[in-house]
Parts: sequence; C-alpha cells; structure tokens
Amino acid sequence: MVNTGGRPLGFDFTADGTLVVADAFRGLLAVGPDRSITVLTDAVDGDPIRYADAVVIADDGLMYFTDASRSMPANEWGTFKAALLDILEHSCTGRVLVYDPASRRTESMVSGLCFPNGVALSGDGQWLFIAETGEYRIWKVQAAARGLDAKTLVGGNDPRGRVIADNLPGFPDNLTRSADGRLWTGLTKPRSPAIDGMSAKPWLRALTLRLPQSLWPVPPA
Repeated sequence: MVNTGGRPLGFDFTADGTLVVADAFRGLLAVGPDRSITVLTDAVDGDPIRYADAVVIADDGLMYFTDASRSMPANEWGTFKAALLDILEHSCTGRVLVYDPASRRTESMVSGLCFPNGVALSGDGQWLFIAETGEYRIWKVQAAARGLDAKTLVGGNDPRGRVIADNLPGFPDNLTRSADGRLWTGLTKPRSPAIDGMSAKPWLRALTLRLPQSLWPVPPA
C-alpha cells in the first residue's frame, strides 16, 4: 500500500511495471516498487494541472491523461464538489494532455472539454477515446493530434476527431476497452432535467452555483 498524499483517481502501468497514477490533487505520479513517489508532471508550460483524473499509457510510452477542470481545482473544492460545480458552470475548461517520459514534456492534445473523465486507446494505438462527462458523450481523437479544440471539432469535418456516442442517458465516468475492442463506460448518475434545462441559461447556472449545497440539482444515484 502507498499513500500518494493526494487523491488518486486513475492509473495504468508502464512496460516495466511502474505504476502511473492520475492524482487529482498532485498531477501525474509514478510509484516505484519501493513505494517511492515521483511527480512526472503537474503543469503544462507553467499552467497548473488542477484535476488529473484518468490515464492510459501507449505502447510507445506516451501517457495520455485528463485534466478534468481548470476552473474548479480539485484540491480546493474536493473531487465531488469540483466535478459537480464544473458541470453546472459548464464553461468546458477540461483537456486531455500527453506526457512524454523521454523528453519530460507535457502537451495539450485537445482542450475545450466539459469534464473529460476517462480515456482508452484503440488496439493499434492510433486513436484515443475520451469520455466527456458534462456533455454525455464519447470522442474518438487521433492519438498523434496536438492542440485541438473540442468546440471547433463538434459538427465539423476535421478527420482528427469526432464524437462517436452522443446524448447518453447518464454521466459517463471512466472508459476502458475490452480485448475484443468493445468500449465500456460506467454511468455514475442519470441525466438531470434541471441541469439539462439550464444548458442555454448561463445566468441561471451562475445563480445555482451560489445556492447552498443542499439546493444543488444533484441527480439521484
């Protein structure tokens, strides 16, 4: 057992067996056999990673992981409150990042996502699948793509990324691919009519964020 000192949410293993953890409070961590913890990355060009959530490692060693929210830091709000507030605010500040252990560089793959929560690679490693919790959908994006903006990809003809599952009946949380290539996601809660009804009313979303927590429109389990 090892204590990261933060809030580990996702993990994967490198080819040599090193455990890599997406820690919501601390960023992307490597845990050695001796239980030593190394921070691989906690910022992108000086911009802090505020909510590392899920990670998947490609055969070439590249590490794809989500920074679910840049407006609601997990270490300030806690993971649940930050997630709920981010989805209510709906400013879609989440992103998918790529860490290269060879160069120790972190790059943005796609930004403008509303609480990206899970990632999985295709069998050939050419595509990354992304669960976008706040928009009830799943993306398919070229693994080699960098600097994309989800807002410009929606409804467009850019071959580098598109939505492959939309209008899901609940909030997709995490993502994995089975041996036969099938994608699996868990739906944490059903959709909320109250949250959906506020989608085009930013003033109402802003008002809701200021209500006592007992009045937040949290869907039933």
